[in-house]
Amino acid sequence: MANAWDNLLSGFSEIFSSPLKDPSIWWLLAPIILFWLVIEIYFGRHKKEKLGWNTALGNGLNMFWIMIISLKVLFEGQLGLHNLDKLVFVVFIALYSIFIIFVSFTHKIKENVFFLVASPTIVYYLSGIAILWVYNLLAINIWVIIDLITLYIIILIFEAILKKAIPTAPAEGHTEMQLGRI
Repeated sequence: MANAWDNLLSGFSEIFSSPLKDPSIWWLLAPIILFWLVIEIYFGRHKKEKLGWNTALGNGLNMFWIMIISLKVLFEGQLGLHNLDKLVFVVFIALYSIFIIFVSFTHKIKENVFFLVASPTIVYYLSGIAILWVYNLLAINIWVIIDLITLYIIILIFEAILKKAIPTAPAEGHTEMQLGRI
């Protein structure tokens, strides 16, 4: 059991140290994290609003350009069998982003189902993982995958708590003065 625990801790260490291995990666990670946080804070402040088709479209487009950058990096390097797993992952995520874009345009899937797969959390989380892995900053193994799944669940819990803690925006059409807050 101690060995499994050590492996899990090693996986978390790999995940959290990966963005520190090359400071230039922050040119890509910072916008991803910033967009993700802004969207989450927005929905925390405007609790009655739900993800819309236009936001889902934006999420799909953001994920798509990140996958294009990832493909560029893979093809600039020597794309051999050692990168085949990365290529398959990036192509899969690119197809996922195209799916999000297509459904956002056509509305072919019910909102309550589709918005789960087009949510900012999954889109930006997968985008960040792709960037770190493609740039050889994150070494993927079974323990890292288990930790990435665990971290995703922790993030979902943290987001739910954050959204509850963020004060709700004043009702639409009312100013702070009309609500007696000034």
